[in-house]
Amino acid sequence: MSDPFASFAAGLESPGKSARVITPGASDFTPFAKAIVLLTAGNVTYIPVGNADGVPLAFVALPAGWVSPHRVRRVTAATATVATVDG
Repeated sequence: MSDPFASFAAGLESPGKSARVITPGASDFTPFAKAIVLLTAGNVTYIPVGNADGVPLAFVALPAGWVSPHRVRRVTAATATVATVDG
């Protein structure tokens, strides 16, 4: 089946076009993620696109399905399984 939305421009409010399950670490995503989503319940610490390296945000006791309110450049720690929302 063809993609009926292929000719539309994607914006920040658009759904993602792809996703990756990620492993937390010290490297930025390439490309940065539109958001992250928790596939299982748990904790996550990440650095938003506009924050410096030493300014992560930590969220605890999140449910599966939680979506970040920020664009994300790096996940530094997680007890949950985390996926990116890309493009």
